Amino acid sequence: MISEFFTYLLAKSTKEARSFGHLYESIALIEREKRCRAFWFNHREMSKKVITSSVEKIKKKSSVLILGSGPLHEIPIEFLSASFSRVDLVDVVHLNSTKKSLKKFKNISFIEADVTELESCILKEKKPFNKIPTQFIKSGYDLVISANLLSQLSYHLTHFLEKNATPKLSLLELEHFANQVTLDHYLYLQSFICPVLLITDTETLLEDMDHNLIERENPYINFSFPIPIQEWWWNVAPIPEYQKDIALKMKVQAFLLNLR
Repeated sequence: MISEFFTYLLAKSTKEARSFGHLYESIALIEREKRCRAFWFNHREMSKKVITSSVEKIKKKSSVLILGSGPLHEIPIEFLSASFSRVDLVDVVHLNSTKKSLKKFKNISFIEADVTELESCILKEKKPFNKIPTQFIKSGYDLVISANLLSQLSYHLTHFLEKNATPKLSLLELEHFANQVTLDHYLYLQSFICPVLLITDTETLLEDMDHNLIERENPYINFSFPIPIQEWWWNVAPIPEYQKDIALKMKVQAFLLNLR
């Protein structure tokens, strides 16, 4: 806890990253990964394999954009660095430990950006706001990889609005906002003229200690995807990580969009 506290104090981040909890979550994720490493192994390997196989289908390999790169647990970064002339990593927070680990790769750039393009406005206005993002669309990438879980794009925004919105928002209004954030990101990805690999959660299960189903959700997805090129289950939070007697699993699917 002490090391996490000093990491938080010394980290360089935007006002939005601190206000919406991204910086805290990024630091906590490193510790969670240590506890759940065995349960996350298959998800990591499947993510890397689907990225590798998708890259092999791309003829031109000048530049690649990774949205939601995080600590790069699911990203085959050495493979991408060797395959592309330029690798741009985008996330709202990049911890110093991640940057230092990649110093030897001269073609990798870190870009700190809010991929929803909503946070500055919501922080200022304290009310919901939706838009289809536009950043990076005209940058001429040969491949875009969205490694953001769609259910997580609205997570911090929704919690901020739940506590701070004026006037107070109903649960239905918050759900509508979250649904729109998810849809807008999907439409954003389709705006690129290059192939886009989307890796996302599409279903969430809560199970008891005997693996009996308690609840099934399709988090904030009220639209249809194409047929996935790959899918797998991720044991995100085994007992007692999520709750003392409940485990959380996600179905993860990969979609290759914009193939022409």
